[in-house]
Amino acid sequence: MKKIVLIFVAAVSVASCSFMDRKKATDYNNEIVTEQSKIIKSVFELVNIMQTSDSLAAQQKREELVTMVDAAIKKADALSYNGDDKGMKEGYQKLLQYYKKTMSEDYAQIIAISFDKNADADDAQLIQDKVSEIASAERVLDEKFQAAQKAFAKAHDMEVQENELQQKIDEINSETN
Repeated sequence: MKKIVLIFVAAVSVASCSFMDRKKATDYNNEIVTEQSKIIKSVFELVNIMQTSDSLAAQQKREELVTMVDAAIKKADALSYNGDDKGMKEGYQKLLQYYKKTMSEDYAQIIAISFDKNADADDAQLIQDKVSEIASAERVLDEKFQAAQKAFAKAHDMEVQENELQQKIDEINSETN
């Protein structure tokens, strides 16, 4: 009878450890996805402001985004996972660095040109080229991040679900191609 109890206790311990590992992995993934979702929602807000407001409001939102991305970079730097995250953190950090660059540099220029009353067809083409370039480069980084996320999920018996933001991004990307 003692052997059965010991085997049962050992089985429960293994199951409990497995559950805790999966919970830690899920929490790690969710922390990254939550921050990334906040940034993406703010990018959509910026696009809306650019279509409905003025240059000052758009630049202010862009600056808020830069601040938000800086905070996310600091959080990501402090983020740790005890084990192999399959490159998820690194992929996320590269995305964040890219977001910072595009919001600091490219979108500052895009906004300035978009609201310039003297902008001409060449300026419109420049904006279109920049937006396409941004989308293409981001797509490459995002695909690497998603591949790492899927590998991480598979290693921890988790299921990755596509969210509404990803669907919007996919729609936008299909329009820019």
